[in-house]
Order: sequence, then C-alpha cells, then structure tokens
Amino acid sequence: EGRASQTSPAPRVSGEMSREAAVLADLYAGLDENDRGVQDMILGTSGRSASTGSGGVAYPSPDHRGSRRRGSSVDPTDIFVPLMSVRKAICVRILNSFLDSRNRTAFTIWCLDVESGMEWYAPARYYDDFKELRSSLSRIDKSIHDIPFPSTGGWGFSLSSETRESAKAKEARRSQLEFFLRRAFASYYRGHLHPHIAETAVHLQTFVGCDTALDGGESRISLSRQVAVTESSYGKRVSSAKSEPDDTARINLKRSVQRYVYRLFLLPAVEALVSTFVKTAIERAMSEGAVPPSPSKSHQVKIDRSLAESEVEKIRDFIDQIQELVLQGCRDDLISISQRRDFAALVDDDEHSIRDGLFRDAVREQTEIEIYVPLRSAISKYLVYAHFNEDVEIKFKMQALADKPQSYFRIPKEHRSRSDWQSVSNILREGVGRSTLPCVKLRAVVDAAKEISSLDSEERTAFPESTFFDGAPALPAERRALGADDFLPIFIYCFVRAGIERPSALCALLGTMCDPAKMSGETGYYLASFNSAYMYVHELDLTQADNDLSVIFDA
Repeated sequence: EGRASQTSPAPRVSGEMSREAAVLADLYAGLDENDRGVQDMILGTSGRSASTGSGGVAYPSPDHRGSRRRGSSVDPTDIFVPLMSVRKAICVRILNSFLDSRNRTAFTIWCLDVESGMEWYAPARYYDDFKELRSSLSRIDKSIHDIPFPSTGGWGFSLSSETRESAKAKEARRSQLEFFLRRAFASYYRGHLHPHIAETAVHLQTFVGCDTALDGGESRISLSRQVAVTESSYGKRVSSAKSEPDDTARINLKRSVQRYVYRLFLLPAVEALVSTFVKTAIERAMSEGAVPPSPSKSHQVKIDRSLAESEVEKIRDFIDQIQELVLQGCRDDLISISQRRDFAALVDDDEHSIRDGLFRDAVREQTEIEIYVPLRSAISKYLVYAHFNEDVEIKFKMQALADKPQSYFRIPKEHRSRSDWQSVSNILREGVGRSTLPCVKLRAVVDAAKEISSLDSEERTAFPESTFFDGAPALPAERRALGADDFLPIFIYCFVRAGIERPSALCALLGTMCDPAKMSGETGYYLASFNSAYMYVHELDLTQADNDLSVIFDA
C-alpha cells in the first residue's frame, strides 16, 4: 500500500481549492520536478510562481524562473499553455486490421473519452496515415519521434505483400502502431509542459475523429462520426430538479476517479505488468486456435467450452486483482479526490457506501478498458465459438417471437404497455448489445430492469382509468403494483424485442466478467433475471407454444 501511494500521480488537494485549480490539478497531477513551480501554483501550496488564465496556464520561462516579484502580473516572457482543447483522457486501442476493397490493410481504432463517457470508432486508418501523423507531431514535439514506430521493411509498398502477410506479422504491426498511438496520447502526462500541447492534442484528436467544442462557456467533445454508445444516449431518465445536484456530483466524481486510474496505468511498472499479461493472453489465444487465420475460415474454428470458460476466467481474475490493488493501495488518494468541493452535493450515508461504490465502479471501468478491451477479440471468439450452436438455435426462436403481442408472453392486462416497452428494449439493445465493456453492459441490465417499474408506474399514472390491450384501449382495470411474477414476462418480452446478437455467448460473458462484489447485490439479482429470460427462450418448444407461453409459465 505504501509503495502505491509513493508512486501515485494524485496530489493532495485541499477542499478549499478553486474550481479552476482543481481542473488543472486533475489534468497535471504528478508533474515532473522541472515543473515544480507550476505544480505548486496548481495545488495551491508554496509560491504562486505561475498564473491561470481562461483555458490555460502561464508559467515562467526557463530563463526567468524566480525573477518575478511576488504579486506581479503575468510577465510577457512567460510561457502560456492553452488547455481548453485538450481532452484529459482519451483511451485508444487498435482492435484489429482488415483488407479494404483495394486490398490495403486498414486498422480499426476504438476510442473512449473518459470525460464524457463516449465511446466510438475512429475513421479507418492506414499505415501511411500513422506515418503522416508521426511526422506532423514530431515537428511540434520532438519527443514524439523517440516513440518506437514500425518501419515498412519492404511492407506497404506492394498490395500483394499485404494480402500475403501472416496473422502473426499483422498482429505484430497492429501492436506496434497501437503502442505508438497510445504513447502519443499519453505524452500530455509523460512529457514536460510546453506551449504546443493544444496543437499536439488537435492533431491526435482529429486523427481519431473527435474535437473539443465550446457550448455556453463549457467545453464538450464533438465527434466526426456517430457515437458507438454512451450511457446517457440509450434512454436513461432525466434527473429531477431535486436529485440533479446529487446525480451530477456522482457522475463527476466517478469520472474524476477514472481519470486518476487512467494515469495510474501510465506508470511504467503498471504499464509493463498489464502489457505483458495482454501480450501473453493474445499469443495463447492464437496458439489455441481461438483466432481464425482469416474471416473466411472463422466457421472452421471449434473451441472446447470448458477451455474457453477457463481462459476467460483467467482474464477476469487478473482484472479483479488489479482492481483490488488500486482500491486498497490508492484509497487515500481516492478519498482526497472525493473531498473536493466540486463533489459537495453528493448525498452519502455515514458508512460512505455511495462514495465507495463510485470508487469501485470507476476503478473497474478503467481496468476493463486497459485489460478487457485489448483482449475483447480473443474473449469474444472463445465464447462465440464455444456457444455457436446455442446462438444459432435461439436466433431462430427470437425471430419467430419478435412480432408476438404482449398477451402472448402472458403479461397481465393491467401491466401491458402502450409503448410496447420500447424504452426498455432500447436500453437492452444499445446498452447491453452495443456497448463494449462488461461493467457497462451489466449497468444497462440493471437500468433496463428499473425502467420496467418506472415506465409501468408512469403509464398507470397517466392513464389511471384504463389498461391497454395489445393496441386497443380496454375497460377500467384494478390498480395493482408490479410484482415479481409480473416482471419476468415483461423482461422476456423486452429481451426478445431487443434482438441482441449471440445472447448465449453474452450471458456467459456477463456471468464470468461480473465484479464478484456485485454478484450478491442488485447487479447479481438482475443478471439472474436476464439469464432467466434467455433460458426461457432457449428452452422453448415453438411447436407447443402456438398461442402463448403457457407451456413455460405453467410448467
């Protein structure tokens, strides 16, 4: 624990710190000794040796350090570092490479902006694009040129050579380009402060398809491509005026802690540990045949289910261990962050269960970003191939059930939705089906389950005198609270309507990757409901369910 605290990038932040200083401290915590004056100013400690302006920080140039009189204004010779356009933590991974229509090797880049929680895919990039980016950045910041970069070595000049490359060679090049891109993004923290940080950020952010825009004086991310998914985009309810300050404080605290953990993974010892594990896991997956030699031969891959589950469990165990290491070893830092006045609106109990839960969620999410995401392809193939037959079968059944009315699923008349539970299905489709991280998928399962109760209450309140019978108003009905026996048929209905791809493999993924601490709580309960919905559909005999699902509910 002591060692983790010594190497931690988190500053000790006073609760009286200004908002602007807190933002800057969050961005530049753990500066190099050469920039101690800037750090002192940012943290509000000794010597106001630098000053802040709108969207940036000014500090004495190397030739004028210590020459300014106390209380004087910014010297013209000071160096001004603009920060407004700099995203604090963009996580990037090159997931794979593929041949485009011209037989050129393109790379799929996955991105997540911790500040906003948005994840997206960058425009397809080629080796020459990376080479041009490196050249442009090196002219701005010479340290970028020192980051290892793959040479062509005869590769890239011939289209036929790209098509003939072995899977091992393609993986090596993908890994090298990913290392370069991640190091370039991390240069904000690894390198020295310099006046061209914003220019470097613009090049990098444009390369992955994002920018920073001003909206009412606040900076927000702007994407050139559609967002893959964000938790605020798939139907979460808007906070009430009463709960909005608390909800905002929760979101901001979680993201601040997550940015802190992002920087932890930049520490050389942690980075080396994670990189070694990821590299070994990828090599093992390729040697065991979990990764096909080409997409056209993917149907030839067969994986033993026990082997697949064992390999995924090893990855889960490593994620669990890193998560607990951060939570325990860096607890003092996390508490220090939570004591900023920006989070004063957080409503907590005497045991700080809300705060500690946010710590756990933030650490888990960033740990999955660093470990699960680079291994997602291997994990998916392990589970997809192990559950291939079940998913083919259930896909046929879900298609057959997709147009069935609510009455078919034995949903009680007084709880049938006028909207066909579209908001619930959308959360499952977007939050569970399209999001990347297992922890985000699990939160979406919980959100979908809670949306059932919220929507039912909302519709019963709006239409207190009638129910809704599969498209037509009905006679007045008795008001009755939604019970557990009413919930499951609705959840099965929404599960079918969501049309989630490969639900068998997905259930295996969520059951394996779930944080053990959450299995006995709310998440574990609703995950069991999700699995039950899957099992009911999987075991359904369509020949015996012509009229409704009595065959499974009355069994």
